[in-house]
Amino acid sequence: MPSAKKVLEFKGRMLSLTRVRVLDSDPHAIEAQLREFAKQMPQAVAGMPVILESDTALDLGGLLSILKSVGMQPVGVSDGPLAESARNWGLPVLPPDTGKTARAIPEAAAPAPAAAAAAPTIVAAKPPKIITTPVRSGQQIYAEGGDLIIINTVSPGAEVIADGCVHVYGTLRGRAIAGAKGDTTARVFCRRFEADLVAICGIYAVAEQMQGELRNKPAQAYLVDGKLKLDRLDW
Repeated sequence: MPSAKKVLEFKGRMLSLTRVRVLDSDPHAIEAQLREFAKQMPQAVAGMPVILESDTALDLGGLLSILKSVGMQPVGVSDGPLAESARNWGLPVLPPDTGKTARAIPEAAAPAPAAAAAAPTIVAAKPPKIITTPVRSGQQIYAEGGDLIIINTVSPGAEVIADGCVHVYGTLRGRAIAGAKGDTTARVFCRRFEADLVAICGIYAVAEQMQGELRNKPAQAYLVDGKLKLDRLDW
């Protein structure tokens, strides 16, 4: 009997997921804050895959509609009060997030990229991955097992990820994620800081949290006692 024809190919891929935690079930307040968030960061929100979390039951169908209307893509819910409703909507129920994450939207929702908080620390050991051309909107660059060095700019809507440190020798816009597999010593460095999101080991901050004196300046991001810290670099 001839062997079956190969019709599927399985590939692993880094994917940043944002956890949206609902703190108030008022649909009008949720919609207002999501639309304001999308207005502030349209490139980051467009197509953003999200996991929903809530401590109380709510109208999941209505929430899904609001999220999709601003461009977000719900991919599942965290196990809890939304689980039963999620199954009725055909959404997977995922384990709750037990890692420490910063809260990006203080009142209505709390996004967080996929974290390796529970994973063992992996020290970057491979040679750095060096990119000399601009990282354009929609591109994702990943340096597995080492540092990522961008000798150019990172555009809004782009994503740069490294298991080690991320170095950007131009303007950093878009998303920068260092320590993707648990290296708590990883850092993000850039010559001009305009990022939509910065994360170290899943601990992160978004643009609305980073509007201080470091904007448009040389900066670095790193962890101190499990909290994300931003400092100016003297370049």
